[in-house]
Amino acid sequence: MFREIVQDVLNYLDGVNELIQTIGIFILSFIPFLESPGGAAVGILVGLPVIWALVVSVIGNWLSIMAIVIPYNAWLFRYRNSDQRGFIHRRTSKAKARYEKYGVPGVALLAPLIASGHIAAFGSLAAGANKSTVVFWHVVSIIVWGVIGAALGVYLKTDVLS
Repeated sequence: MFREIVQDVLNYLDGVNELIQTIGIFILSFIPFLESPGGAAVGILVGLPVIWALVVSVIGNWLSIMAIVIPYNAWLFRYRNSDQRGFIHRRTSKAKARYEKYGVPGVALLAPLIASGHIAAFGSLAAGANKSTVVFWHVVSIIVWGVIGAALGVYLKTDVLS
């Protein structure tokens, strides 16, 4: 099913102009689990220039992570004043354990392999990490994984699809 969805998106974006392709890649990079690597790879596969696909997907992914980081304090206030036995409390406890084991750099850089940057950012903040540290390491992670996604896109476009 996932494969068919990706093929449908690729087919659609392949047949439209560059502006619509750019907007599509920007939107794809907002989606958890696709993020900057998926956006960059798809952008290259539909014919966008490598650097442009990378930049658009990194910016889109960064904005989606900031949508979690910026309003975090308001959420934290509501969370601390609520019942702490539910789903969010269990997830926060697991995130805190990962944070204590790997720290913000490890959580940010490994997140695309096991979950998503969105979950990792929220988990790091929930575990008590400094907001600026979380932002810095997630920017590094977004760029690193975006470059990996772009390299995968170039490989697929040149070697596999040709």
